[in-house]
This record gives sequence, structure tokens and C-alpha cells, in this order.
Amino acid sequence: MAFPALAVGKQQLLPLAALLLLVSVTVLTGISLLIQQPAIETDLLQRTRQALAKAGLPTNIVHFSGRDGVLSGTIASDADVAQLQSVVSSVYGVRDVEVRLVPVKTEAAQPMTEVSATLPSTPNDKLYSPSKKYPIEQIDLNVLQFEYARAELDADGISVLHKVIEILRQHPSMVIEVSAHTDNDGTALGNLTVSQARAEEVRNYLLSQGVATQQVVAQGYGSTRPVADRNHIEESAKNRRIDITVLKE
Repeated sequence: MAFPALAVGKQQLLPLAALLLLVSVTVLTGISLLIQQPAIETDLLQRTRQALAKAGLPTNIVHFSGRDGVLSGTIASDADVAQLQSVVSSVYGVRDVEVRLVPVKTEAAQPMTEVSATLPSTPNDKLYSPSKKYPIEQIDLNVLQFEYARAELDADGISVLHKVIEILRQHPSMVIEVSAHTDNDGTALGNLTVSQARAEEVRNYLLSQGVATQQVVAQGYGSTRPVADRNHIEESAKNRRIDITVLKE
């Protein structure tokens, strides 16, 4: 009489085992995607910029969160917005496109220059020294950190940017450059593109808070302007930063 009971027990265990197997596969797939996400974003970023350049459109206003593209920065024409969104959406692997572009008058929009891998590089034996002459340049921006291959601001970063906004409102004729920098991990083009996206993200937030468009220029320098030893892992982390430089008082 024990054999039928044993058979029933085995039949009940089979669905449970299948469920556990399904959960395990799902978890492992999720972990694998998280590990691969930075590489996926970098690949999409580079292929999307190539498509935009081929279409004669600005390439430095797109970045990715996973497979979702984000368009941010300033733009002068609604037609350009539609064309940008169409080109980015057509790139294989792009899932969705979010538009965060700020419409401005043509004369106030920042020129959309191409990201170039030929920016002047600081020699390996010489470190770059950011300007600290003005109070706005002396604001501690160390909390402005981004995840690998990402360009989204977090709450701490937004908080410190309000110090920048306050000074810019007090000095409406002041023009600053928001520059983004990376360490030397990754390719030169990849570092330049992600740093440009980060600089644009900061500029875009400043504009969203009422700062005049002509007061802020965004520029990504990749790993070409290190402030610490590139070959020392702990020191090299200091090269991942945002700088503010006064271009005009």
C-alpha cells in the first residue's frame, strides 16, 4: 500500500521542481543582463551616434538607460526632434526613445558639435589643473557621480547643482562650461560619448530650473584631462568628475 502513496508524492514534486527550475533560470537571466548592460549601452550608443552622423544630425544629445534611448539637450526645431527620434528608434536593439530636449531659439541653442576622438590629450606625465578662481568653480561637485556608462543624475547630484543655479541667477551675464570627465577604462570614443552625454544632462537640468540657455555650455572630454594618476586604480577614480569653468564673468 505504500507504493501508490510514494507515486503520488513524486507526482506532486514534479511541478515544484519545474517551478524552482523556472525561477532559477529567470534569476540567472536577470543577473546576466545586469552584467551585460554596460556593454549593451555602450554598443547602442556608438551605433546610434553613427546613424545620427550619417543622417547629418547632432550626435551628442543621446544616451542610454539599458536599451532605452534618452534625447537630452537643446534643440531649435520641432522637425529636428521628430527626425532625431525617428533615427534613434530605427537603430537595431533600441527599445524605446524618451525625449527630454529643451526647445530654444536658434541663436540661444548650444551648437551641436560632433563628438571627436581627437580632443587634445594631456600628456601621461602631466596632470590637468581645473580652474578654481571663481566661487562657482570652487563648489564641491564630488557627489556628482554617474554609474558606469550611464548619464542620469541622482538626488545628491541635483542637490549640489542648486548651488550652481543660485550663483548663475545672481550673475546673469556669467557663462560657464560644464565639463564631464572619465577615467581611462574603456575606449577613447566610448569615454568621449558618455562624458558628452553627462555634461549635456547637467546642462539640461540647469536649463530646466530656469537658467538662461546662453549661460551654460556642455563639453565632454572623456579621459583626456586626468587630475590623478591614470595607472593607479584608487587615484584614477578621481578622474571621473564634473568640472565647472567660467568662460565669461
